[in-house]
Amino acid sequence: MTLHAYTQNGSTMPPAFQINADLSVLLADYLGDGEQDRGYAALMRRAADHGIYDRVARWRTSPHPDATTVAVVRTLLPATDRMHMADILALSVDSLEQQLTVALPKAVREHARTVSCRLPRWHRV
Repeated sequence: MTLHAYTQNGSTMPPAFQINADLSVLLADYLGDGEQDRGYAALMRRAADHGIYDRVARWRTSPHPDATTVAVVRTLLPATDRMHMADILALSVDSLEQQLTVALPKAVREHARTVSCRLPRWHRV
């Protein structure tokens, strides 16, 4: 997962010093990641594989997506990615998963809106 953290003067910090990252920024970075098995496309692929694609797809178009469950969070985000996020945020994995029940649907919505703005009008969500 690629993370973008900045110091006070605007220079990029090395990955080992990524502290105080905000969960919404972390999720935005994760969803925008193009690496294999990461990012928005991989998340939607996992949703389809587990039969919850329609639920996750509704997050994209809902102005206020409903919170989800920890089980859905665990299905959509691999354990290694959740552990990595928890380490960055200095949280326990359980605490992170609880926060993700609200933050993940909102992050999917924001990511879809961001991507939609870059598409021609006839392709927008």
